[in-house]
Parts: sequence; structure tokens; C-alpha cells
Amino acid sequence: MKKKLFLVLLLIFLAHFGFRVFEYREVYLSGYDPDYWQKRYELSQWSPIEGCRNLDPHVNPETCQWDDAWYAENKDTDEEVLKKNPLGDDGLYTYAGWQYIHGADPTLLNAEIPPLGKYLIGLSILLFGNQNIFALVSGIFVLCAFFVLNKYILKDNLLAFLPVALLSFDPLFYTQLRAPFLDLLYLGFLVMTFYFFLKEKFFLAALFLGMMMATKSSISTLVIVSITMGSFLLYMKHTDQIKKFMLSLSVSVLVFLVTYSVYFFKGHSLIEFLKVQKWIFHFYANGTRGDPSAPFQMLLMGNFPTWWGETLRVPEWSVLWTIGLLCSVYYIYRVFRKRSLYPSVLLGIWVVVYLLFLAAIPTWPRYLLLVLPFMYTLCVWVLTKSKVFKGSQ
Repeated sequence: MKKKLFLVLLLIFLAHFGFRVFEYREVYLSGYDPDYWQKRYELSQWSPIEGCRNLDPHVNPETCQWDDAWYAENKDTDEEVLKKNPLGDDGLYTYAGWQYIHGADPTLLNAEIPPLGKYLIGLSILLFGNQNIFALVSGIFVLCAFFVLNKYILKDNLLAFLPVALLSFDPLFYTQLRAPFLDLLYLGFLVMTFYFFLKEKFFLAALFLGMMMATKSSISTLVIVSITMGSFLLYMKHTDQIKKFMLSLSVSVLVFLVTYSVYFFKGHSLIEFLKVQKWIFHFYANGTRGDPSAPFQMLLMGNFPTWWGETLRVPEWSVLWTIGLLCSVYYIYRVFRKRSLYPSVLLGIWVVVYLLFLAAIPTWPRYLLLVLPFMYTLCVWVLTKSKVFKGSQ
């Protein structure tokens, strides 16, 4: 019976995933135009030329000055259209990735975000002539890695596949397949970090943690993931493993440094590199402050209280987010209260640590990608312990 259920679920999963790929086929088949993206960047809010940050189409992109005569002559050209549409993160990563893969210094363009993911976006453009293939490959990587982790935790193919299917049906996941954001890749590296950590292959876990650090939020990633894994070792009373785990973190730092090889090859020293990291730290530390309730409002009700004063609806929200959070709270209450020793405890600790982290920073809905999959796993775990599930077996 289980094999039949698994086969049916697999067919539904493949049909849905195939439908999404077909639905987004245009973004996968469109070619990358370097000249367009160069102009797109130069006319965007990210432009290093101060005057060009003004998105008003009256600004002459060559002089970066207000120029009514230029506007009258060129108001029907692409420049007007481009200047009215700010460049999003995915566009910025696309442009940066193309520049990085051609040798640009990653500390001089979009320096606040580590370079690994953008190198891979640039590689996607070189191999496929398209930056969005990167997102599709990242999504497939996440789903495969997540199944492997669930199989280790839940010990059953059908149970392991349920959270994978739930994730693949989640709008927050499949909408990320359309554009080269970094969150899917970031999630995939986290899943592999947790998998090898649970298998006590700490140095392999540290390798993937280093790649996480080189993709987004290097310092905070090292801190919150290390706290999660260290807390798990203490909870499980594996104190004899803590020294080995701490030593393995040096691999993470080394991997992170390697992704900045171009910077060092250009003659910069380690001291200069540390100054860059200090600048990045201050860049975020001096930024805006978010609403501490934001991640919980988004999960429970789909409301997004922004840091600029508005409350928006999260278009990707579904009731599964609410169920995931409630199941996670129940899991934490049931397991931690009895101090039960399960591998899934790592996921429970991560849910707590990561949601507290999101409460302390300005949060976007897509940041929840790093917690929703593990909530789905905890939901399945709770289901397997229920009388209804046991009675149906």
C-alpha cells in the first residue's frame, strides 16, 4: 500500500513540477543581453554614479543631470522605461554575476552580498545563455537534498517525500524558480549542512556551511547555524563531539575565503579583506529596523508589516504556513518537555533560532524559505505520532 501511495504522490509531484517549468518556459528560454543589463544597471538605483540614482526619466544618463531637452528628444526610448523600473535584487545579482564571471572584483560591485551565488548565476549565463536556469537548478538541488535529509530523519521513503511534496507545492518555493534570487541555493546548502552534521561528518557539514556563508549573510549565517548545531550537541549530550565540531568551522571560514580568490589575486591582503567585512557588518548594523512580529504575522495570517510603515498581504501565503508553525510549536512542547532524543530536534532548534533571528532584522517573505521546509518535516513527524495515523497503518 505504501509503495502505491508513494508512486501516486511522486506522479502528482512530477506533474506539478513539470507544469511549473512549462509555465515559466519563457524566462528559461530568453537570452541574456549584456548591453541591456549594463544599461539597466547604470540607470538603476544601484548606479555608482550619484546623479543616475534619480529614477526620474528627465535625467540624462550620459551627464546624470536634469535635462528637459534630452527628455523631449528621447522620451519614447528604452531609457525612460528603464528609469521608471527600479532594478530588483534578482536583476542586480544577474548583472553582478555576469561581471564576476568575467573577472570583476566582488568587493566593488554589490559588495554587501557574498559572491558565490552570483558566480553561479554568471556560470548559468555562460553555459545556458540564461540567468534563470540557475534558479531552476537550485530548486531541483533543494528538493533532492531535502528528501535525503528527511529520509535520514523519518526513516521511510513515503514519509520523507511528504515534506518534499509540500514544499514543491508551496507558492513561495515555486515562484522562486522564475528568477535568480539566492534563497533557494542558500536553503540547499543549509539542508546539506544539517544532513552531514546529523551523520557526524562535521567537516563535510562545514564545507556546505562555508558555501552558505559565501552565498548570503556571511557573519550571521555562521553565528546562527553554529548556535543551532552546538545547541543540538549539548541537548543530545554529545559533549565529546563539541571540540571536533568547533575545529570543523575553520573549514567553513576557508571555503568562504576561497570564494574571494579574485580579490586576493588582485593584490589585496587579508587585513584589507577584513576591513571589507567590517564595512559589510556596519552596512547591515546601521540599516533599518524591522517589526519583531513580522515573521510570526506572515506565518499565521499572511500579513507583512514592512519597516517603512505599511502592512501588505503576502501573495504566496497559504494555510499550510499556519499549520506548519502550530505543528512546530507542538513538536517543541512535546519533545523538549520530555527531553526526547531525536535527530529531528535539530530542526526544532533551527525553527526557534531562525525565527528569533528574523524578528531582529528587516524581513522579506522569501526569507521564510529557510524555515518552512523544516516546519513541514516537523508536521509529518507530529502526524506519525498521532493516534489517527497509527490507527490507519
